[in-house]
Amino acid sequence: MVLSLFLTTYPWLSVIASSPPLNSINQSQRLEQAKQWYQQGQLNLAIETWREIAIYYEEQEDQLNQAHILTYLALAYSQLGAWTEAEESINDSLTLLQETIKTKTEVCLPILAEALNVQGTLFLAKGDALSALSSWEKATNTYEQVRDESGIFRTKINQSMALKALGSYSRACEKLVEVFSNNSLTCKPLNLKKINDLFSSSLESLSSIKIAGWSSLGEVLKEMAELDSSQFIFETLLEKSPATEQQASLLVNLAKTLQLQGNIEEAQEKLIRAIALSKNSQTQVKAQLIQLQLLINQKQWNQIEALVSNLVNQISQLPLNQTKIDAQLTLAQRLMEIKSPSWQEIDQLLLEAQKNSETIGYIRGQAFSLGNQGELYEQLALSKVCYLNNNNLSRYRQQTPLNCHQVYQFTDIKQLEAIPSQLWKKASQFTEQALKHSQALQAPEMTYLWQWQLGRILAESGQTGAIEAYLAAIETLETITNQLGTNREFQFSFQEKVEPLYRQLLSLLLPRNNQDSVPQEQLVEARQQIEALQAAELNNFFRDVCVQSEPVAIEDIDPQAAVIYPLILRDRLVVLLSLPKQPLQAYVVPIEQEELEKILRDFRYNIVIRSQREFFINAEQLYDWLIRPFNQRLQQSSIKTLIFVADGVFRNVPLAALYDGQQYLIENYGVSLTPGLTLLSPESLQQKGLNTLFAGLTAETPKDGFIPLFYVQQELQAVKSQVPSLSLLNEQFTLSNLQDNLQDNFFPILHFATHGQFSSQFEETFLLAWNSRINILQLERLLKESAPTQRAAIELLILSACETATGDRRAALGLAGFAVRAGARSTLATLWSVNDQGTALLMEQLYNQLAQQKISKAEALRQAQLVLLKDRWYRHPFYWSPYILVGNWL
Repeated sequence: MVLSLFLTTYPWLSVIASSPPLNSINQSQRLEQAKQWYQQGQLNLAIETWREIAIYYEEQEDQLNQAHILTYLALAYSQLGAWTEAEESINDSLTLLQETIKTKTEVCLPILAEALNVQGTLFLAKGDALSALSSWEKATNTYEQVRDESGIFRTKINQSMALKALGSYSRACEKLVEVFSNNSLTCKPLNLKKINDLFSSSLESLSSIKIAGWSSLGEVLKEMAELDSSQFIFETLLEKSPATEQQASLLVNLAKTLQLQGNIEEAQEKLIRAIALSKNSQTQVKAQLIQLQLLINQKQWNQIEALVSNLVNQISQLPLNQTKIDAQLTLAQRLMEIKSPSWQEIDQLLLEAQKNSETIGYIRGQAFSLGNQGELYEQLALSKVCYLNNNNLSRYRQQTPLNCHQVYQFTDIKQLEAIPSQLWKKASQFTEQALKHSQALQAPEMTYLWQWQLGRILAESGQTGAIEAYLAAIETLETITNQLGTNREFQFSFQEKVEPLYRQLLSLLLPRNNQDSVPQEQLVEARQQIEALQAAELNNFFRDVCVQSEPVAIEDIDPQAAVIYPLILRDRLVVLLSLPKQPLQAYVVPIEQEELEKILRDFRYNIVIRSQREFFINAEQLYDWLIRPFNQRLQQSSIKTLIFVADGVFRNVPLAALYDGQQYLIENYGVSLTPGLTLLSPESLQQKGLNTLFAGLTAETPKDGFIPLFYVQQELQAVKSQVPSLSLLNEQFTLSNLQDNLQDNFFPILHFATHGQFSSQFEETFLLAWNSRINILQLERLLKESAPTQRAAIELLILSACETATGDRRAALGLAGFAVRAGARSTLATLWSVNDQGTALLMEQLYNQLAQQKISKAEALRQAQLVLLKDRWYRHPFYWSPYILVGNWL
């Protein structure tokens, strides 16, 4: 990958030009011929000539030129996959240079710098990014001694490649921006406008080396989730790059960015162009592997067979290096994703990758080869169980439920003679070997995968130790959360690479049915992992680590509150109840995830249709599952408030409208939601006062064209009549005005009566001001900057006209995210926009309750909702149920 870019971008001619002249005109001519052969890909001819020249200089006792030629040889050998000879050549070169430098320091340093540069390239080609980084740092230091600006530039770009390979994207960004801005810019914090401006200003003097450097920054920005800037850089470089191979490489990188943006057709078009342009087999293989992934995602099975056949042939002809091994591993992984794979073909690829990794000492390659073989044999065991059971050849009972429709249907499973227990044993052995390699490498991003895989295998095969393996995987995962938070590909695969880990562990910890007896400590562990999953989802949403899961005992917060955890698992709903100073209770509903989520979607769909009453069916069904099993205990404990740690689609429904056949839930309990008991200091609102900053829109905005909110004026009057307040309406409602007023005054309540949207996509979650949209990070900065004046966090953030994005099943994650990231102790928001006089009435009652009754926020909201419920014009839950309190309910 990096090796081909290095060779294309940094031809050896430029290196020779900066080196001492050769002693023999004849040898100089032969050297030029060898360089030409090398550039033309005739590596054997180049190697033979360089070896003869190296012997000549050895006989002449010219150690300097001998070392120089050995550096060429090392790179040429690596291109052939002759790693023993490559390592011997570069080591001999460095040894000679260390001896020569004592007497010929000035002429030796440039050659030493380039030898270190090549050593770094060899290390990276073998997958040893840490050693590559060390060599390139030494090369940079050596170039700095001779003031070689070109060498410094090149080796710093190479350092960024090593950092990127290590997953240190912020450091890689920092290194590149430092190079291009002469230390005037930084990536902490990342200022994309300044980086884009810097890039635009450099376009007039773009050399091939600078193109390579900016391309590397485009890749780093892609990993840091800055896809628009990444796309801008790649598209602009394509217009400026004169070199065909460089254009092909840029097209492949651009295709990856477009793929992450969801622009699949454009990505495919760029890949086709890259393949047509490139003569470099490594670039073609990379492009075709992305093509294969796109075809699999689109289930274009008829086009896959020919592409796979071509890839197998091309990969086999690649020189032995990291690129070849990575391609073998990637192809094997893709083959496991197709409709009906051949396990023998996958097994052969993985065995070859393992053997090749051992040959060149590529430890990461060995770990992935072994780990993927473990996954293959895990799937073979499951497939064999299904095959035997379906054909009545034997009956295997699974400890974990097995859905044979979701198990790989290997075309050649009949040719596999081993029984499931033998296959699981092999799967465990491969996985344990992979685990040892990744732990030796200190690579937690791999380690957690193999720990998780081992947990799955132990659970599926009915062996002990599965829970311990899962817990170890989660502990390892938590150590790398900071690295993964900004990795865009990791974010896109959160639902495949993180969420299932938690849910599979929870499935093992929680009872399978209501007759299953589970130890209390296991339920406590389950509650902790539910909280951790909530935190992980929010951190993924923000691409940052902003939430730490630190469970709090409910009795320490509110002795009259109960916490309910409805957890959606693949084959059941488990409801966990936490009461003050009592053991945890669990209730199990045997229902498939798909069926449960349909009921929740129907409930949400029907409840907003004011002319219908069909929502009662779903409301009563959900009450029977979530509340009725615990009714007696709730009453015995004198519970007044129910706190839901809502999971998945449960976040999208108004839980206050659950129905017992005669009454809504809100008629008996205050209802609040929390992403977990990871609250700010649980002080009551009354301790801080009720001063309110009200900001809203009653007119159409000049930019976005949202319809006016006709009842905002009434809502404002209701607020003014109850509490001390300051208002910003229409043109006055700007980000700068908000900032000024928050800095000059103390407002425990911040009330926005404006359009807004909550989405599972961070970028699509916003509030609408008069002249702009306010996103979560802007609001967070606004409140933090005003913190000295505010003296404490906002106690209550009210968003009275926002709604969750239509058709987005995870949209309420944006609501929870807004609540957490804004830094408010509590957020009152709406699942859908009512835009009616009913909103003004509810807000009037809410503030009246808070001002007059000195009660909790949850109880104040409940009383306000009950006023609407008892009004014949607003009794339908469309009007009163969308209001949800998130966070501190006191």
